[in-house]
Amino acid sequence: MPRVARCAGMSLAELLACLAILAVLAATAWPSFSALLARQAVDQAADRLAASLALARSTAMARRIEVTLQPLDGQPGLDRGWQLLAGSGPDATPLAVVEPAASCLRVALRQTGRDSHTMRFTAVGYSRSEQGGFQAATFALSCRGAQRQVRLGAQGRIRLCTPGRDSDCDAADGPEPP
Repeated sequence: MPRVARCAGMSLAELLACLAILAVLAATAWPSFSALLARQAVDQAADRLAASLALARSTAMARRIEVTLQPLDGQPGLDRGWQLLAGSGPDATPLAVVEPAASCLRVALRQTGRDSHTMRFTAVGYSRSEQGGFQAATFALSCRGAQRQVRLGAQGRIRLCTPGRDSDCDAADGPEPP
């Protein structure tokens, strides 16, 4: 009589032990993974904001028109995204729309001259206030404790910095983490 080969496999107890170990490892790694995702979301949003500011400035100079960075239609701030508009008034045309994917993202804008969520670039590429003076701004981005700043100088220089890591990047400028 031929011998029947027996299938080797895992018992139910071994499978449950493996699942328990995996669950403990996943629970241990989750806080680090969550912090990594928040840092990545803030870094990506800061890079996109810096690119939007650079695009607004270069478009204003190239086309000799006013370009405005402002919140999306119907939004009070820049948390859900922003848009670039070429021209002014009702005939302004959209240049770009940016909607960051992170729902935890908070964007606070501090600027000289006024309390607003709008940046205006003149035809020479300078950011200007409504009164006509130079305007500098700091955009503080945060998500679950991760922070980054985008700083715009009055003559258009854009700089990214990280509070706590860069010595001249003030953490007090940023919004409270959610």
